[in-house]
Amino acid sequence: MRAYPCWEKIGITRNRYFELLHFCRQYPEWRTEASSLIGTHGQQMDGMPHGTSVGNPVASAAERRAGLLAKIELIESCAKDVQNGEWYTALIQNACMARSYTMIDPTLLPTSNRQAFYKARQMFFGLLDARKTRNEDFGDR
Repeated sequence: MRAYPCWEKIGITRNRYFELLHFCRQYPEWRTEASSLIGTHGQQMDGMPHGTSVGNPVASAAERRAGLLAKIELIESCAKDVQNGEWYTALIQNACMARSYTMIDPTLLPTSNRQAFYKARQMFFGLLDARKTRNEDFGDR
């Protein structure tokens, strides 16, 4: 099996790295779901029984959307904090949308140095690990 010495330098194990990577890969789904929850309406009261659901669909949709927006904000803030946001778009595309370094548009990269990109990516995952362990209240379902 391949060793991941660069992740061990910042204290991330191989399994933790893959956990953070798969957390990031859900980013596009979260953005889509959060935007679809904007227009949730309440239930029409027509006097007929509607099963056992006595909840408030608007409130539950708002809670779900707030949780999704918190996860989105966590990923985006980590990407913005790496070298003053120079790598923001490239990091989002690489970590969240599974685009390799060679597939990222060169105009989005501040430099064509591949080593600098992977150092920024390492910093991104280091920040994400620190912030995610500090805020483990993300109720993943």
